[in-house]
Amino acid sequence: MTPLIVLSATSKGPEFGLSGLDLPLTLAAGESFTFRVTFTPQTSGPADGSISIVSEAPEETLTIQLAGTGRATGQLQVTPAAIDFENASMRSNGTQKSQLTASGGSVTVSSATISSENFRLGGLSLPFTIPAGRSVPFTITFLPREGRSSSAILSFASDAKNSPTQQEVTVRRVDPIQHKVQLSWKASTSKHLAGYNVYRGTRSGGPYKKINGVLDPNTRFTDLTVTAGKKYYYVATAVNSKKRESHYSKQIQVVIP
Repeated sequence: MTPLIVLSATSKGPEFGLSGLDLPLTLAAGESFTFRVTFTPQTSGPADGSISIVSEAPEETLTIQLAGTGRATGQLQVTPAAIDFENASMRSNGTQKSQLTASGGSVTVSSATISSENFRLGGLSLPFTIPAGRSVPFTITFLPREGRSSSAILSFASDAKNSPTQQEVTVRRVDPIQHKVQLSWKASTSKHLAGYNVYRGTRSGGPYKKINGVLDPNTRFTDLTVTAGKKYYYVATAVNSKKRESHYSKQIQVVIP
């Protein structure tokens, strides 16, 4: 059997194309060759076309009928485009509602990412498809973590024209203003010193309450449990190795802004 020479190949229909053919092509008896036919719909709905292959075979032209259905590519919109949690506290979480809407065609959302651990996406099970003209709700929860960013970008990857679709999430202030009182005193001259106790009261002259959990060997102490706008009175005592405690030191007054 003689080899077959393929002279040309053309496609009809603007949606269809050919690739992978280097013509002219010689095929030995029983040999095959694989090429690709591409379908790129320009409108939604059915589309027809054909491929014509010309060779030196007795039947010179081979015609292959093509058919496909185009689907409109939709757009994905996230509403609102930006979320502001305003003045949030490190001690409490907050949740805001949003939604995704498909327009111009259905949209399949494959993944979602958020750029900060301060926020969590909820209410969605990925992947999912939104029909054209429909919306899917979801939530964003603020999960404050000290020292982390107070803003983030939420990004949805999909088959939409405008993928990835993004939403900005911000918090104006993560932390309320924190106050602390730093105390220091002169060291005791006792040879049998074991440590110090620190006391605090809300009235001048007492009564006082001890605020250090264990005996403190240092001459410095930081009180982190104060409240803005309040007035406090502090005294300290020295304790020896026999657990005998000295009289209160001179009182100092501290006003928290």
